[in-house]
Amino acid sequence: MEELSARARALYSEELSSLVALHESGMKTAAYTCGTFPPAILAGLGLRPVRLPLMVSGAQYGAGAGIVREDVCPLVRELLTDVQSGLADTVVGMHTCDTTRRFFQESGRFTSLPVHQLQLPATTGNESLGFFRSQVDRLCTDMVLCGFSSGYDAGAAEEWHLATMEAAALVKERMLTIPPLALQYILHLFRIADPKGLKAAIENLLDSSEVYNPKFVLLLSGSPVPPGDDTVSERVEQMGGSLIPVNCTGFQMFPDGVPDDFSPGELARQYFNSMKCIRCRPNALTFRYLEEQVAHTGADGLVFKCLKFCDLWFTEKVRVKEKISVPVLVLDTSFSKGESERTGVRLESFIQSLEMKSYE
Repeated sequence: MEELSARARALYSEELSSLVALHESGMKTAAYTCGTFPPAILAGLGLRPVRLPLMVSGAQYGAGAGIVREDVCPLVRELLTDVQSGLADTVVGMHTCDTTRRFFQESGRFTSLPVHQLQLPATTGNESLGFFRSQVDRLCTDMVLCGFSSGYDAGAAEEWHLATMEAAALVKERMLTIPPLALQYILHLFRIADPKGLKAAIENLLDSSEVYNPKFVLLLSGSPVPPGDDTVSERVEQMGGSLIPVNCTGFQMFPDGVPDDFSPGELARQYFNSMKCIRCRPNALTFRYLEEQVAHTGADGLVFKCLKFCDLWFTEKVRVKEKISVPVLVLDTSFSKGESERTGVRLESFIQSLEMKSYE
């Protein structure tokens, strides 16, 4: 199944090249970083949504050397690289933690891009939802005032959203028959591709390959896994397993239910109420969601992948092991290529322990 994974990765690269060409032709792009922000809103504003980062460098320090501290979140380093790349015209700078808040507040030091800052509440409930919706409404107004949009088109937002969910439904239906690396890059397509026609492209990719029959099934949760951070998927695939990403760069990026309409406020409500990030308080919904996914997929284990210098997920590792009914592997990783071997060895040992338990 290496062929399918290679083709999926190549398709992502082709879409990325097409996006660059589209931007150079004059199409305005708006970058966002957190899956709680509805990309259909940007489409409704006449902008091309792009989720950062686009491809991790794998370098230990990357473009952030001399600008941010060496012990800063690896994801922020990669965001810095992308913000400086010139691919986006403006950025939706969501404050999801203290590090991202500081990063976007100080963005004027390292980029001339307009950054529209939004604070994502960690608490759930009607008051927090109301605050988030008001910020999204303000963002739409600011985009018009700054000349990035001539106004919001609910029809364009609806078209983007429905096409996204249609393609997502196909991937969900066939996820257990797709090799891990191919599945990862198919999901990455939702970061950059126009969803209109995406379902057909994914269907063509899958139908021209053999059905994958995994020996075991693992869930992947925890921190975001951007393009280029491939070690876990590659190693699971080499060992013949399935890896189902249920984090914010996996199936969790697709919201629950159907919006009542396609206004910015209603889309914001749908995405906000679908949050299952460990940062949410209370985060009982996150644990319930993970356990539901274990039951739904018949998973043999959970890989809980955290980023170095980020406490949002890592501090919950004990509770995750206590609350999830299958064995859990906690990986504290970065995007450095030098760590891939250590990560691979730990993952192999975990999978072998699962196989041993199956014979007990």
